[in-house]
Amino acid sequence: MARTALYAKKQAGGIFTFTNEGETTGSKFWVHAGTGTDGAGYGQNPDTPCATTDYANGLCTASKGDRIYLMPGHAEAIIAATSCVLDVAGVQVIGLGTGALRPLLTFTTAAAATISITAPNVHVENIQCLSAFTNGITAGFTVGALADGLRLKNIRMQESLNTQEFLIGVSVAAACHDVGIEGFRFYGIDGGTDSSAIIFVGASNYSYVKDFFIVGDFSGAIIDALTAASLYMEIGPGVGTNIDTGAGLTVSVKSDTTGWGHDLRLAGIKDTVAPAGAAFAWGDVKVTNALGVQGIDKPALDT
Repeated sequence: MARTALYAKKQAGGIFTFTNEGETTGSKFWVHAGTGTDGAGYGQNPDTPCATTDYANGLCTASKGDRIYLMPGHAEAIIAATSCVLDVAGVQVIGLGTGALRPLLTFTTAAAATISITAPNVHVENIQCLSAFTNGITAGFTVGALADGLRLKNIRMQESLNTQEFLIGVSVAAACHDVGIEGFRFYGIDGGTDSSAIIFVGASNYSYVKDFFIVGDFSGAIIDALTAASLYMEIGPGVGTNIDTGAGLTVSVKSDTTGWGHDLRLAGIKDTVAPAGAAFAWGDVKVTNALGVQGIDKPALDT
């Protein structure tokens, strides 16, 4: 998505005006928990923002190009399945700031705490997610079957303890198509009970995962698309390590899924952990089952 930088200028009376916000036909809403209020009249100016993403989402109009800007330093607790439901088609949620100033969403209080995406063509970008619930968060992002066209860009997910995990980072429902995940970072902790960083529960045609860095202790595959055949799926480029010695799976797609796995550097601490997918095209994939050694080409070289 092409977008130029935001430039702020403070006018008389303390009011901010912004230029070079990028082209959009929609409205803009602002969120900052430290200074915001979820109430009438809030959200349309960074001086009077909303307090939560969910409230700002409720101000949006479907398929108009509306944007929600999470301001630098915004911190928000996701405490339930309904804490943040992105159910307005075409909404863009964009975190502002770099490094530690990127908006931080902390998942706590209940295993069901999640960012739920149920509408098509939603875009979420540049946010940090931290798991902080004992026994684990079932899924950080729960993507519904009607959320075709979703884009997740530059999302950082981190676990706080091996008892406070994202059991699944992103869970994509069956028949949710054209899902794009780019710039994804997942930092898991040894000794936990994670399942997968990203799982496609069923068919997900035209979907891709690229520019990823994933490390975790996964009982399943780092990226799991094993359940149903998908068309034209793309996985790569990316780097992943599964430190689970019992499973050790890396990238797994169903045997009749079509598409490409390419430019991958994968480590699974178990023998026979090569990426799986007989109908997938594979190129420039290196896999190792031990740390500290050079990986080998997998699957087998074409003769």
